[in-house]
Amino acid sequence: MRLFPSLALASLAAGFVVHERDTCIIFPESLTHDGEAVDDAPSIHEAFERCGKNGKVIFEKGHVFNVNSVMNTTGLENCDVSLRGELRFSTDVDYWLANSYSVVFQKQSTAWLFGGENVTFRAEEGGWYNGNGQTWYTQNRNQSNQPGRPISITFYDSKNLHVDGLSIIQPQFWATFVWASQNVSLTNFYVNATSDDEWGTVNTDGYDSWNSRDLLVENWVVQNQDDCIAVKGNTTNLLVRNVTCHWNFGMAIGSVGQYEDMPDYVEDITFEDVRCYNCMEAALIKTWQGIPEGHSSNGNGGGGGSGYVKNVQFRNFEVENTALPIQISQCIYTENGQNCNTSKMAISDITYSNIKGTSRYNIGSSIYCSDVHPCPGIKFENVELDSVNSTLDLPLYGTTLQDEVFQCTNIIDQEQSGIPCNRKAPSNYGQAVFTNVKDDSSATEDTEDRTEESTRDPQVRPKKKPQEKLAWE
Repeated sequence: MRLFPSLALASLAAGFVVHERDTCIIFPESLTHDGEAVDDAPSIHEAFERCGKNGKVIFEKGHVFNVNSVMNTTGLENCDVSLRGELRFSTDVDYWLANSYSVVFQKQSTAWLFGGENVTFRAEEGGWYNGNGQTWYTQNRNQSNQPGRPISITFYDSKNLHVDGLSIIQPQFWATFVWASQNVSLTNFYVNATSDDEWGTVNTDGYDSWNSRDLLVENWVVQNQDDCIAVKGNTTNLLVRNVTCHWNFGMAIGSVGQYEDMPDYVEDITFEDVRCYNCMEAALIKTWQGIPEGHSSNGNGGGGGSGYVKNVQFRNFEVENTALPIQISQCIYTENGQNCNTSKMAISDITYSNIKGTSRYNIGSSIYCSDVHPCPGIKFENVELDSVNSTLDLPLYGTTLQDEVFQCTNIIDQEQSGIPCNRKAPSNYGQAVFTNVKDDSSATEDTEDRTEESTRDPQVRPKKKPQEKLAWE
């Protein structure tokens, strides 16, 4: 096999790491193993050990780096990282389930712990992350959180960290997680989780943060079937700006309030210049109920946690064919709908401004605050939402409610809120909406049956009743 000059140099270095002064260049093991997918994690660890402090780490351009084992590259200092090739994670499900690093939250784990102080990580010249997630989507079969199913990359214990230009294709679980960090910016990201079989891409959030502050998420495109951007507990001072979401649950705060012994405080959050196309939600705040339960539809038990969500701005949103554009729910995972008015999470000072576009059904918002903590300071400013059918001058089927529905419960000073409340919000209204709100009393109390169709749902196509025409057909 012919070796190029740089490759010949690499062959002289142990573990395929070329170390020159403060720079470590990584080459893949496959170059001397006839293309075999030999694990490059040891070489990657070696490079960060040698050059992770006051140095540079470069994944050489144009190569595939096979990651067959977990990686912990934390404790970096004054380090610049350049990813110029493909990081390809193995599909050995049994290995990852048994070996992924715990991230504590919800008993979840990660394939890669990355972090430090004064660190940059740039994907350049075609560099990207391949999670080989299809194996996980098929294996998980639309189930909820699975212990050991790894988050693609967790930015941990970091300060002054900047990550730019990274594409994460087919993430195994959540694409990114920011944990126990301060002053972290993630810019110019692309995340795509798309299944090629009958199983969906559940739990492939684009971004999540927990116990972190002073954060920036800017210039992202995310296509998946879970949260586009999600804010977990004890996240403070986060700006999310210029994000486009496809087929997912948009901007989410939560879930919070899951653990009795772990209060959640979320404060000073701004989402602005957001586009949601064919989403299930656009702007969502979700908390657990106030009484603990041993199991939930999300796979974890919980509830009873205290804390607050306050000073949140959702502004300049363009929504198109979104099932439920705006929601506050304080009983997000309770399967039986009991104890939904007991949440200990206080929600206040939430502003929705310049939110415009189309809802998939006849509902623009559902805002439910618990009896324990009615919500002050909830405001609509220049919110203009109409159903797709209404904009096409088509009737809404299966309901006598032809005007947009705005559901409200326990909003303090509701008359001054700017919200055109015209219906009571049920305490157990779910995240996934598949039908119009009906004009009958049972619809305000019982929201479990969402099987009747109305407009065309691009994600779950309903069966058509006789003599009934669906929009978009």
